[in-house]
Amino acid sequence: MRGQIPTGHANISPRVGCQTARLAALLRITSESASTWAPLKDVLATKMLLKLRIIQVGDVHYPSASTASRAIDDKDSKFPSSLKSRLSSLPLKAVVQRIHSELSSGTIDALLFMGDLTDHGNLLGFAKCAEYLTDALELGKGGKFQDLPTGFVPGNHDVDRSLALSQGIVGKFKTLSDAMTAVGASRFATDKPISFDISNSTANATIHLLNSCWGCGEPEHIPTEFRDAIKNAIESVISVNLAAKKIYYDRQLDTPAFDAETISSVATAVHECSPTSLPILVAHHNLLPQRTTRLAPYTELVNSGSLRGALVGCDRPCVYLHGHIHEDPIEVVHTGQGAPLVVISAPAAADGFNIVEIVFMQSGLPLACEIIPFRFLSGTVKRLETRSIPLIGSRRRSTNRSLARIYAHILNHGECFWGDLIQFAKTIDSSVSNDEVVEIIELLSADGSVLVDNKDLAARNWIVRATV
Repeated sequence: MRGQIPTGHANISPRVGCQTARLAALLRITSESASTWAPLKDVLATKMLLKLRIIQVGDVHYPSASTASRAIDDKDSKFPSSLKSRLSSLPLKAVVQRIHSELSSGTIDALLFMGDLTDHGNLLGFAKCAEYLTDALELGKGGKFQDLPTGFVPGNHDVDRSLALSQGIVGKFKTLSDAMTAVGASRFATDKPISFDISNSTANATIHLLNSCWGCGEPEHIPTEFRDAIKNAIESVISVNLAAKKIYYDRQLDTPAFDAETISSVATAVHECSPTSLPILVAHHNLLPQRTTRLAPYTELVNSGSLRGALVGCDRPCVYLHGHIHEDPIEVVHTGQGAPLVVISAPAAADGFNIVEIVFMQSGLPLACEIIPFRFLSGTVKRLETRSIPLIGSRRRSTNRSLARIYAHILNHGECFWGDLIQFAKTIDSSVSNDEVVEIIELLSADGSVLVDNKDLAARNWIVRATV
C-alpha cells in the first residue's frame, strides 16, 4: 500500500492504524527502559553495529561419516576409485574445508561442537575424530587457530555402554576427556559446566558448555520393576550382535538429562549476567521436543522443562545451541512480551553447519540473533538465506527522531532502495553517515518493523520493505 500516513483519526484502515501504533511505540520510553536500559539513548552512534560470529557444528558421527556416499551417481562398480575421488568429495570433508575457509576469514569469534563425535560408543572413533578435527581445522597446539575459543560437549553416541557399566556415572566420561586433552581441546564439558567469555569491543557473550548425557548408558535409570531383565537382555544381545548394538544406540533405553547442579548454576549465571552480555548455552540434546514424531523411549531430555523454565524465568535474552536430532529447526520460547530464549539446532555435520551471528547495539545490549545456514547441496557447500531473530523483547524503546522519521518514510513508500534511504536521511541531518542509517535499519529489522532483502550483501544492495 502506498500513500500518506494519516494525521487524524477518521477512516484509518487497520493496516495504517497498526503501522501508526508501531511508529508510536518506537517513540515510547517506559520507566523500566529508562532506568535499567538507560544506555539505549546512545544507540545511534556513528560506528557500525558490533557482532559476534560463532560456528555451530552438529553431530559428526566419525568414522561412519568419513565413509559416507559421495555426491555422485555411481552406477559403475569398475570405475577407478582414485579418479572417483578426484571427481567428487565426501560431504564431511567438504563441510570441514568450508569451516576452515570461514575460520580463515578472520571473522569468527568461537567454534562450538554439539557432540556425537563418534558412533555407537566407539571410543577409538571418538579419539580419531578429535584428532581429525583439530588437525583439519588447525586447532591444536601450534595450529593456525589454536587461540580460537573452541568448545565441545558429549553426545549419547560418545558414551560407551560397557564403560558406563564398569566405571559408573562419572567415570564413563574420563576416556573421552583424556582423548580431548591429548589433542589440546581443554574445553570439553563432563562433570560440570565449562563457561568462558568471548568479546569484540563492547559486544560480549558468555558461553556455557553443558553435559546433557548423565543418564546415557545408565541401567540404574531403568524402572526397578524390570531393570534387571532389560539390562540382561540388552547385554546378552549387543555383546555379540553389532547390528543390535547399532539399533540400541539409535533407540537407547537410557535417560539423557542435566544434573540438578548444572541447572541451578547455569540459571544463576544467566540471572546475574550483565545486560550487555548474552548467555549462550551449548548441549547435545534438544531443549524442546523434536518436531518430527519420534517413536522411541527415553530419547528426549527428561528434565528439559526444568532448565527451560529456569531460563525463561530469568527474563533475559538467551541462546541455546544443540544437535542430536539431525534436523535444523530454529524455535523461540518466551512468556508474553518477555525476553526470548532462542533454540537453534545444527544439522548433522556432513549436511552442513550454522554461523550464529549476534548483533549488538553500540550500548552493548544484544539486539538480534542471525542464523546463517551453510548446507552441503549438489556436491558443494552453499550459503542459504539468513534468518534473523530479535533478542530485545519488549525492553527496547528508542527516543531517536531520525529512526521514527525514516520508518515513516519506509511505511509511506512500501519499499525503499538503499540510495533512496540515504538521500532521505540527508534531508533530516546532512551530516548523517551510512553507518548510522545501517544501525537504524538493523534496529527496525530486529523489531520486525521492516524486512531487508539482500541483507547478506553490503548495505548498498539492501532493499528495505515495511511489514505489518
